[in-house]
Amino acid sequence: MDKSNPTNAFLTEAKLLLNLAVPIFLAQLAMTGLGLIDTLMSGRVGVDDLAAIGLGSSIMLPVFIFNTGVLLAITPLVAKAHGADQDERMRQFVVQGIWISIPLGIFALILLLQSDLLLQYLQLSDKVFLLTHDYLIYIAFGMPAMALYQVFRFFWEGMGTTLPTMWLSFIALLVNIPLNALFIYGWQDSIPAYGAAGCGIASAIVMWLMLFFGILYAYRSKITAFHIRRLNWKLPAWNAGISEILHLGIPNALALLFEISLFTFIVLFIAVLGTDAIAAHQIAISFTSVAFMLPLSLGMALTVRIGKEYGRMNIEQLLLTLKVGFGFALLIGSFLSMTSILFRDEIITVYTSDYSVAAMASSLFILAAMYQLSDAIQVASAGALRGFHDTKVTMVVNFISYWMIGLGLGYVLAFQGIFSQPMGVAGFWLGIVIGLSLAAILLGWRLHWRYRQVLSEAIVQ
Repeated sequence: MDKSNPTNAFLTEAKLLLNLAVPIFLAQLAMTGLGLIDTLMSGRVGVDDLAAIGLGSSIMLPVFIFNTGVLLAITPLVAKAHGADQDERMRQFVVQGIWISIPLGIFALILLLQSDLLLQYLQLSDKVFLLTHDYLIYIAFGMPAMALYQVFRFFWEGMGTTLPTMWLSFIALLVNIPLNALFIYGWQDSIPAYGAAGCGIASAIVMWLMLFFGILYAYRSKITAFHIRRLNWKLPAWNAGISEILHLGIPNALALLFEISLFTFIVLFIAVLGTDAIAAHQIAISFTSVAFMLPLSLGMALTVRIGKEYGRMNIEQLLLTLKVGFGFALLIGSFLSMTSILFRDEIITVYTSDYSVAAMASSLFILAAMYQLSDAIQVASAGALRGFHDTKVTMVVNFISYWMIGLGLGYVLAFQGIFSQPMGVAGFWLGIVIGLSLAAILLGWRLHWRYRQVLSEAIVQ
């Protein structure tokens, strides 16, 4: 990297970040497409099938997110070892990740197999109960494969390559369509029509295919094959590094769960406000969830870049990476904010033609625009902190921001009011605005402190 020319150095770093972030973003879109296809294809069968997919996905998602959050620790650990040219350490984290992923995958399998213990407490029709139950039973058998796949994925991403994740996600998307058709609608007399439950079968098969192709890539790629073929399969001691993955991964998983569960609980609380409020909330969430993938992809790219330069103890490059990363975060946040305001009517029209729902959703889009910048900053900060092997504070900040402020204050604003009358569903969104603004400040401060700490470590060395 040309350090003598600041402009060239800045552009080079920007290119490195984009090369990591863009494939992650496209992979995230492809995985979102899997859920969309499940919903569209199940909806053609009937309302009960549509409801079963929505409910089943909501129950499965926290289990999936927890496993992903734990194993995501592999990325910054591998990135740091890669930056420090510690090849054996890199391979050690792969083996340790596999040993951790096995019980995680089995636990997810067992947990989803017991889904009827939860479903029986919900007031569901017999058909929706059965479809949801069967969907969760079938998809449960894909969880061990997905946990193992995540190990290989986060390994090659830690080494600085994200294109395989993108291509495998697109393959999964394409394969999922005919498999869904086969098991949802049936095939002559050979395969019965499972309805929404067939999505579970298709998803489980796709997960095993992703694992197969992920291992195939890892063994054949010039980037990863050298390391994968030299793995030491001896069960590592607890203090040999398994604890390092768990030390970073468990707080990271909980931080993600605090974020994901917020919107689930909001839906439960606003149910009493009527169908218009639920519909308006769902429209806003649907758009902002897709928009969130942009800063999320940047945050994951920052994890890799920061982790690698942290391993090198390259303080000058760390500072440049942070500057470029947060420059992108500001651009992304500003773009999403302006889009939410200027094109909200056109976006809402895609979802509904109901005037009352559209009007309510429009006000939520304005509130969503208010937090886009804060959201981009906080997710970039969290990604950089993960690269610095710092996840516990992010967990605490997410709990405060999402649960105490977003959910707690949001509930008060929605149903009781403080300085005005109860705000309804908008109260929760104002709580999110305040919570995310606080998260951006706290995580930004923590990142500044962590960088100064690393700077001190480099001076001592």
